Amino acid sequence: MIDFKEIIAKEIAKVTELNYQEIIIGIETPKEKEQGDYAFPCFRLAKILKKSPQIIAQDIQEKIELDQTLIEKIEVISGYINFFVKKDTLVKTVIDEFQEKDEEYGKSDIGKGKNIIVEYSSPNIAKPFHIGHLRTTLIGNALYNTYKYLGYNTIRN
Repeated sequence: MIDFKEIIAKEIAKVTELNYQEIIIGIETPKEKEQGDYAFPCFRLAKILKKSPQIIAQDIQEKIELDQTLIEKIEVISGYINFFVKKDTLVKTVIDEFQEKDEEYGKSDIGKGKNIIVEYSSPNIAKPFHIGHLRTTLIGNALYNTYKYLGYNTIRN
């Protein structure tokens, strides 16, 4: 899948000659959807460049050259450079990856070498079974399956 954050960080690093690692850590997701898909705050750069964050953001926006098929538009909003991902490109890459990986889509090894215990209820055969038991059992089993899929050594209890 296309890593839009990485593409944005590389371009900002090229234009500003700043450290790529610092830039990629600084890129965030705006709270409001209307403000874009990714945002880069220019406030830390104000001390280095001795300019206002708004001016720094506008300077970077003018110099930056991102692929129009990936990034729809770039806006400067009060010291932030906001990036809007081209939705049809994102949808196409997700669908292509889903079709390619089939049941392996979304699988990860993020939990490799880590243990996790999921405790949840199991029906007691000596008591009447009711909907409350079913709900917690299903939630617990779903959590177990999710962690297992992410590579955790998952123990259910």
